[in-house]
Amino acid sequence: MINIRLIASTETEMATYSDQFLGLKTIFEQAEFPYWVLVQEQTVLGLIVAAKEPRELIQPASTTFIQVYIFRHEPEAVARLLSEAEIIAPNQQAVYLSCIISADKQDTIQSLESANFSVYDETLKMGVPLQDVAPPQTALTFTRTSPDETNLVLNNLETMMSNTPDRLLHTVVYNIRQLPPDKLESTLSQMEVILVKDQANTVGVISLEGPTIGMLGVHPNVRGQGYGRQMTQWAKNHLAEQGHFRAWLRVSVANEPAKHIFETEGFKVSEQKKHYIKTNPNLWHTIPE
Repeated sequence: MINIRLIASTETEMATYSDQFLGLKTIFEQAEFPYWVLVQEQTVLGLIVAAKEPRELIQPASTTFIQVYIFRHEPEAVARLLSEAEIIAPNQQAVYLSCIISADKQDTIQSLESANFSVYDETLKMGVPLQDVAPPQTALTFTRTSPDETNLVLNNLETMMSNTPDRLLHTVVYNIRQLPPDKLESTLSQMEVILVKDQANTVGVISLEGPTIGMLGVHPNVRGQGYGRQMTQWAKNHLAEQGHFRAWLRVSVANEPAKHIFETEGFKVSEQKKHYIKTNPNLWHTIPE
């Protein structure tokens, strides 16, 4: 490839290319994230963004990280994009670099691994139509938490998601606790958090964001007793009652019990993605286990 150039968001030339990533441009500029585009002739090959948590919630709030978006997957373009990201990272004091890529992009995956990125998690996006969804036959009670029950919500998210194979989700739950009050309030306000009880005992938690089931966790002491299936059925019915036509969720490839429940409840895989992370060796931060 020839004539590949990196253009910063502050350069007037950026306007020439912004229509190729207009939705992302709006998000970056509203959040005041600096960003760069890698272009060849009139084509955007990829984006490099110096974002701040809690956008990904892999690190505590205000941590800077580099998010790499790959638009074109020719090996030379990918290699150049990753190289430029490596240069930008220390200048932005970024703690880690992140790239989420479709699992079928084998050449790009090889480029990421050659650049010493490692897989942090691999997830499936699954969806199910919500026509003719019946209410679950269950004695469980489902109660929406109120905005003033922050500690209750956090304690239950931590408990219900403990020891889960979903490494990415476990890290997100861990770091929600680290958010400052204003960020915490903003993050939780975007969720509908439901506590699930069997008589007097809290056995699970569900978080919903629009038509997406963000988290669905069962207490470690009662896993394998059918609660996860009943909670999934309730969530589907609840979303249908809200007028949604399809429910979505993400689940770790490693979480076999959850995948089995979702598959038997009609969820189908629409995409599989690898979440790549590279920590910056010049900064003494690590990704929480």
